[in-house]
Amino acid sequence: MCGFLGWFKALKQPWQKAERAHQSAVLDGLTHRGPDDAAELDGNGWWLGFRRLAIQDLSERGRQPMRFGDGRWTLVFNGEIYNHRELRQSLGDYPFRSSGDAEVLGALLMRQPITQVLPQLRGMFAFAWWDQQEHVLLAARDGFGIKPLYYSDDRSGDLWIGSEVRSVHALVGKKSSINGNALAQFLRWGAVQAPETIYDQVQSLLPGHLMRWSIAGCKVEPWFSPEWPTEASTGMSWEEQRSLVRDTLIDSVRAHLVSDVPVGVFLSGGLDSTLLVACMKHLGQSNVQAFSIGYDEGAGVPDETSAAEMTAKEFGCQFIKHRLDSQQVEMEFDSFISSLDQPSSDALNTYLVAKLAAQHVKVVLSGLGADEWFGGYNYHRLALIGARSPLIGSPLGDVLAPLARRLHQSAGLAWRNNPVLLALCMATGAAGQTGLDCQQYRRSILDPQSVAELLRRTSSEVDLVTRNDLGLLSRSWMQEIMLAETRTYLPNMLLRDNDSTSMAHSLELRVPMVDKEVFALAGRLPSSSKVSTRSGKLILRAAFEEMLPSWMKGKSNPKLTFTLPLMKWLLRPCWRERLHDTLLSSDALLLEWIDRKIIKSHLSEYETTANTTKAGWSLCQPVWMLLVLESWLQKQRSS
Repeated sequence: MCGFLGWFKALKQPWQKAERAHQSAVLDGLTHRGPDDAAELDGNGWWLGFRRLAIQDLSERGRQPMRFGDGRWTLVFNGEIYNHRELRQSLGDYPFRSSGDAEVLGALLMRQPITQVLPQLRGMFAFAWWDQQEHVLLAARDGFGIKPLYYSDDRSGDLWIGSEVRSVHALVGKKSSINGNALAQFLRWGAVQAPETIYDQVQSLLPGHLMRWSIAGCKVEPWFSPEWPTEASTGMSWEEQRSLVRDTLIDSVRAHLVSDVPVGVFLSGGLDSTLLVACMKHLGQSNVQAFSIGYDEGAGVPDETSAAEMTAKEFGCQFIKHRLDSQQVEMEFDSFISSLDQPSSDALNTYLVAKLAAQHVKVVLSGLGADEWFGGYNYHRLALIGARSPLIGSPLGDVLAPLARRLHQSAGLAWRNNPVLLALCMATGAAGQTGLDCQQYRRSILDPQSVAELLRRTSSEVDLVTRNDLGLLSRSWMQEIMLAETRTYLPNMLLRDNDSTSMAHSLELRVPMVDKEVFALAGRLPSSSKVSTRSGKLILRAAFEEMLPSWMKGKSNPKLTFTLPLMKWLLRPCWRERLHDTLLSSDALLLEWIDRKIIKSHLSEYETTANTTKAGWSLCQPVWMLLVLESWLQKQRSS
């Protein structure tokens, strides 16, 4: 894996020898030091450690921490700067010693204010820049939160900073404990919402934010905010939009292929990963390795590997797949839990395919992000009903909305994804009166009342600590939905999970769809170019129509949704035994916060209903979340 860890003390006097030895020992233990690990230790109250996954400049000259200006500055940097070669040219006569991106970043920071450097970077990054002379630390995170950065400022003069929550927590020690508000967020959204983390003394630096720390204190401020102008007609024809989308995405894939090692791709049966393969082949990539996982027969959900294999064959890729059954996945569960920096209701699918890919390559591309910016989710199409409904905000709608909401809730979890009920909620305003309301209504796994019952708290209290107030007014419904996805679901679950589960296998995962140029373009396109009530990602499909496999074009496209068949697997003996032993044990750690009777009721409802189709996921998901949470807590206690 790749990551960094650091400690800084706001003191000008020398660091005591005993304290220095203790912190150095902690650093050694946490970073699992090996041939590509390094640390910088100083006698004036700081140290930085780095564990490297070499992707660019594989030589010793690319190692970190990297020193600049005769030792005045030290850099640790996690991620990739895809335009580093162009930026290198802008630095003129700088005496570079390496060919990678880390030294380019350091050279820029030496010559320009950080607020000028950050907007120039195209890539995924989290870094710390230490000025030993001024005793000032600057740390920043990329605009969309692809790479993580965590810190703990105890206001007594110590700052811990790192790429993993658990590493920072371990250094903070007993002062840091489980965050009750974060548990409520996890149960409502399936993931803790930044800037909070699962530990109360550790915070996440928000995407697009910059931290300045010195003896005067810690200041955090935004350097980038994912915003789009109020929606208006672009003035571009359909053909002009198609051409611009195609050129922009091909350029993004080109940038994301910068590497000194081979780059593979995650390939499913869907549009997004197929577009990546089409772009890679268009750009002249030979012998592309494509990776996919599937399931044994009778899993209850479609197996995408056959469709992915058709795509790979058409583009001449080397296709590598692995089919799994419930018992094999159950055997992977403990390792999966160990890979999670924070508990998540998702991520298992990425963990499994990342393990497969890591046996062959060090870098892969993923199609993650296209759904969020180009309208790929089913509820995006249903939301158009709400956006156009004359009932919302009307006297009749005010009467019908509570009735529709009550009907949807009383139908139970098994019906939460029923399209007819959802359409009724959208049309009446039961799902909310804005796009943001709609996004939160659909992304909420358990409503505040259900979370309150689990945690023995009031519904209003749970709503207060889990609500996302994003200030997205004066936007169209679809813009609000997509920007809300960008600020919450994308960084707090998808990107976070993809980073932790891929890094667990020492695999770098790149997301060409989550790129600042692609984002800017998506904001220029009208919602009508992205989604209709019948289909999503309209402009994406149209832009690459000539490059898509014949079987994916037009109405013949058998779009499959990647879903782990947990709703069926958790009923099988090996999983059922694990569920009961973990959740119903009198020693379960969850019982400190969660009502055991409610845990039993969720488990009983899922097992007695035994809905093993995809519709059964709504019943299975709360049980899965509780299993992950309890297993994660046990793992932290034993580690």
